[in-house]
Amino acid sequence: MTLTINDSNETFSTWLSRDYIDKELQKELAKASILLTPFENLRDDTPPVFPIETESLIGYFKKNLPSEISIDICIGDDNYLEFAFYNNYKRLGKFVVLSVTIPIFITVLSSYIYDNYIKEDESKPAIITVDNSTTITNKTTVINNQPVKKVVESKSPSEITQKKFLQPTHIKFSVTVVDSTSTSKEIDYEGPANEVGTVLNALKEYEGK
Repeated sequence: MTLTINDSNETFSTWLSRDYIDKELQKELAKASILLTPFENLRDDTPPVFPIETESLIGYFKKNLPSEISIDICIGDDNYLEFAFYNNYKRLGKFVVLSVTIPIFITVLSSYIYDNYIKEDESKPAIITVDNSTTITNKTTVINNQPVKKVVESKSPSEITQKKFLQPTHIKFSVTVVDSTSTSKEIDYEGPANEVGTVLNALKEYEGK
């Protein structure tokens, strides 16, 4: 698990001033309390892109956020592109969040992670392994009233063991928190979905600032 917290120069204003955000879109995005921002300059000549399943994530937030808090994607419909990141991590994306919205943001994000990753991990079967190695034991048999020792191979009855569940899903995302003075902190998380509470607790430190 990796959790990093750094100062950031990114704010709502810096994202709304991007070349690919036109004036009309700026007005719409300015109403949002939470922005989901694209990955820029991912590769040479690659336009801004979002991880696969971003639309599902946005839909989940819109369904579960209270009416006074809104979320939007920081790009126009015509320029929206998704990109498949082929690695062991599920990328949730990059959020920019007003500090006053942190409590509800944490609630909805943690619910999304549980519903989509942790719950699935918990339903995975345990791995059962059987060790086929053998042990040498001594047996004593009586023949014609004389004890005769015999060496035989036998399977140890305790060699069946239960391993842990399959490796949990790993996720990766970042949250830039913007406070009332437009000072920003970027919190990056990369690790098991079931340990996401660590980064969510870190976010609470910037609540309402």
